[in-house]
Amino acid sequence: MRFIADMMLGRLARWLRLYGYDTLYGVEDDDEIIRVALSEGRAILTRDSGLAERAKKLGAEAFLLRSNSLEGQVKELKRLGVEFKELFPAKARCPKCNGLLRRASKEEVRGKVPAKVYEKYDEFYICQKCGQIYWPGRQWVEMLKIDKRLRGER
Repeated sequence: MRFIADMMLGRLARWLRLYGYDTLYGVEDDDEIIRVALSEGRAILTRDSGLAERAKKLGAEAFLLRSNSLEGQVKELKRLGVEFKELFPAKARCPKCNGLLRRASKEEVRGKVPAKVYEKYDEFYICQKCGQIYWPGRQWVEMLKIDKRLRGER
């Protein structure tokens, strides 16, 4: 399933990318959101009832989300059949740009990450679109805690 999220759903868009969903975000104009959804076969995610109604009338798939919280939005998407499986970096997309991630060798990131990070970690991923480098550091540990909450685990 591929998505385009309106400007009210930036946090959800980043998390969908981390779960591997191709999710566009950053398009401000409602008409453009509908055009992209129709031309690329994307489902629209929105909190705007007017946008959802217009999109559906024009033949686009649109999910109107009611919750303000990430957890609530994920619960709503689960009820609509969207699966949230455990985060795994090799299947995730770049949370910044939606590009695909690929595993990178330690040597490949030499000089591109802080020296302490290079010394401490052996696992790295690079976004094939924007070049952002990721590793399973402190931020990753915090993301895994949120992931467990989102999937309803203790």
